[in-house]
Amino acid sequence: MTRLARLLVLALAALLVFSRAARSTEMSDGMIRGAITDSSGGALPGVSVTATSLDGGVLATAVTDGTGAYELQALATGQVRLSFQLDGFAAADALVTIGATKVTVVHNRLELAAVTETVVVVGRAADSPAFRAPPPPVVIPVPAHDRDSVCGPAKPGATPGSFGTIRSRRDTNRELYSTDDEVVVDGGTVDGLEVGQNVAVRRYFRAGDAAGAPITGEHTAGVMQIVAAHEHVSRAVVVYACDELRKGDFLAPFTPEPLRSPDPVGIPAFDAAARILYADAGQMLGAPRRLMVIDRGREHGIHAGERLTLFRRGHGGAAKPSIVGDAVVVAVRSESATIRVEGVSDAIAAGDWAAPQRPSFTPPPIAANSGSRNQ
Repeated sequence: MTRLARLLVLALAALLVFSRAARSTEMSDGMIRGAITDSSGGALPGVSVTATSLDGGVLATAVTDGTGAYELQALATGQVRLSFQLDGFAAADALVTIGATKVTVVHNRLELAAVTETVVVVGRAADSPAFRAPPPPVVIPVPAHDRDSVCGPAKPGATPGSFGTIRSRRDTNRELYSTDDEVVVDGGTVDGLEVGQNVAVRRYFRAGDAAGAPITGEHTAGVMQIVAAHEHVSRAVVVYACDELRKGDFLAPFTPEPLRSPDPVGIPAFDAAARILYADAGQMLGAPRRLMVIDRGREHGIHAGERLTLFRRGHGGAAKPSIVGDAVVVAVRSESATIRVEGVSDAIAAGDWAAPQRPSFTPPPIAANSGSRNQ
């Protein structure tokens, strides 16, 4: 046999051996599937699942779907280490033995970060029933109230209080949240939170006063309800959003005003006027339906529902005020209040004035012949 013929025979033999080895490896591949829940049995979407070899090499990755389920395919037989990670929860891992052409089922339970970690591993099985996601958290209806009294800007108090801050959305790393989203909160029972409690979600913003000097305002982004509370970590559902809630927003007491009709129209008391400080975050001027902050509140006799006349002072002490609009008080704090602009004849700006409207007095009519006694 020639040298060329021998080389061809050897090459064909090597190719045959390689094909058999590859087919053998393919037949030996296994699969892992399972579902991830929290401590209450609720499904956990967005959990990162990683399979690694014992020497640390990454073999496969997956992310749990909306029911908390995941699946890893094409895994060689032998031992692999599974790790499970989700923001707001303690990481967990499990050592699993993969069988050839077998489906290994591994369910797991993640605990909130501040709670003792518990790992539950279910042994290998050829098949498993479909995982059923539990129903969503039950949110207690919030009583009817004036949303403008919650969503408007405000002047921060002297000693601001907070129950905690938003850490993340429960199932993703998204940093903006809206109605019905479930979020993880850095704050719990030791901070005053409890299940069923409604809280306002707020953040600070920078504004400018009448002279353009920087001033701090407080913006309310929405309302949440606590659905699970531990010592230092809680879960909450967004009841409604004034706009988008953000990671890092802080939780404050929920103190809305009831729905009410404004006070009757009265006569403006220009000598008792409050100064307009600023509009809401991202706004500079007042227009109809916009919310603004004035520098007088409960200690100055201001009350929710009170009507105000918006004006600018004339030049010189004797000049008449120039009326530019009207407004209604929607929320009151100790030394400030939030107003809703009702109508304008010019844009309202920081430095303009808001005069409370006092009831007008109309003397009762005099009855005919009331002063005559001649009969």
